[in-house]
Amino acid sequence: MIVTTVAALFAAASSANGYTLVVDKPDDDGAEHTLRWAILQSNARGGGGRIEIDPGADPQRPLVIQVNSLLPNITRPVVIEGKHRVAGEAPRVVVDGTRIVDDTTTASCPAENHVGSGPNVRSLQKPGLAVVDSGHIEISGLEIRHFCIGVLLLRSHDNHIHHNVVHDMVGAAGIMITGDDGTAAGGSTKGLSTNNVVERNVIYDTGDGGECTRGTTNTTYQYNVFFQSSPNTVSPRSQGVECAGEGNAGIRFLYNWFSGYSDGLQLNSANDVTVMGNIITNSTYGITAAGNGIVVKDNTISGNRMGVGLTGTSRATISQNRIFGNGQPIVSLPTSAGGTTDPASPVRLGIDLGIDGPTPNDPAGSCADGAPDCDTGPNELQNFPVLDAGSHWEANGTVTLRGTLASRPNATLTVEFFAGYARNVAVLGEGEIYLGAETVRTNAAGVATFTFVSHGSPFRDGTRGAFFTATAAAVFNTSSATSEFSAPLWLSR
Repeated sequence: MIVTTVAALFAAASSANGYTLVVDKPDDDGAEHTLRWAILQSNARGGGGRIEIDPGADPQRPLVIQVNSLLPNITRPVVIEGKHRVAGEAPRVVVDGTRIVDDTTTASCPAENHVGSGPNVRSLQKPGLAVVDSGHIEISGLEIRHFCIGVLLLRSHDNHIHHNVVHDMVGAAGIMITGDDGTAAGGSTKGLSTNNVVERNVIYDTGDGGECTRGTTNTTYQYNVFFQSSPNTVSPRSQGVECAGEGNAGIRFLYNWFSGYSDGLQLNSANDVTVMGNIITNSTYGITAAGNGIVVKDNTISGNRMGVGLTGTSRATISQNRIFGNGQPIVSLPTSAGGTTDPASPVRLGIDLGIDGPTPNDPAGSCADGAPDCDTGPNELQNFPVLDAGSHWEANGTVTLRGTLASRPNATLTVEFFAGYARNVAVLGEGEIYLGAETVRTNAAGVATFTFVSHGSPFRDGTRGAFFTATAAAVFNTSSATSEFSAPLWLSR
């Protein structure tokens, strides 16, 4: 719905003036038909047209535009398109910053306060293309390389960045979306950085793949590929996408792929976030979050040190995911933000409330009224279910899981059930195959019993033994909060 709406707005903007500016020169002297000339012309005309960058007829020869200084900010609505893009191939239009950024050192990309440099400081420095205090701009079909930031959307709205390849940044991010107010302190704005769509881009070796910071709202990242090819690149492994600063809300991460980061997603400061259909792998932490109203659903989170970790007073629904094969001995570089640099860290769970290793259930008698589960923390440190020996797996494939859940008295909770071929690398339980869910209600003492039946083998491949786990989710102040995984129960048939 968002993409369709933004596309309609672009079409309306283009029809207002209807001009097309053709760029077919690699030079950066401001002459006619250079990219610098086209941006200046578009800004002067008030926008509403197109900049078409034509690499020519030879498919083996890209048009490489090496800029001599930063390009002008894009301040009026316009469509910027690299032409002759072939699906599955790199764009044939390249915007290159090697003449203004030394990509062998992060010192080329200093912080705004000149304390530190690189991807883990506040910086708006040296973007390849910058949309500033504007909106309704579409950028597609470009390879952007060797800047501090690939594309910067600063206090800008209703922009569409798609089908680009952004790589080898040594500064803040590949694609940065921010409401930064530009003051020395770097405060947040409200309602300026909103309704942006980033989709179908390939973003790699950029420190942070993306950022959504300082008042960014109603923004979607979908069908992108984010990866860090090596932990030893100049720009250290950092976040796939980082949301930091105040006022970030309504962010959606849909069907992206993240690999090789300290955190696939670091949602330090973001509320009402949807994370759905993504693949997150080969990272120290798959997802970290400290906000409320976070939904993590239908993702594959595998091969990381930790799957999903919550801190502070975060509230998150973690539902129907494939979380398995985590617990890997992956650590972040000391220069990374997030992750862990401690190889002895116990943070090797599929779901970790507190990012501090397994959290035991709060026992009966822990509350003033004698009930269990009164401890507080991320997701209220919700107790996990306990699967018992009455569970069994029949020869015909039917699985019956029985157990108990000790939680707040007279509470309604959702228990989800999972199967896995194995425990994770740290010999802890996770959930590779989602089996289904049951709604349970605790009694006055805070205890519920349950029996869940799944018909047909979970794996459909003749497997005769598996580990089974469960999670429990309660609602606190309208936000659902999911427990860690239960201890795994081995069953065979």
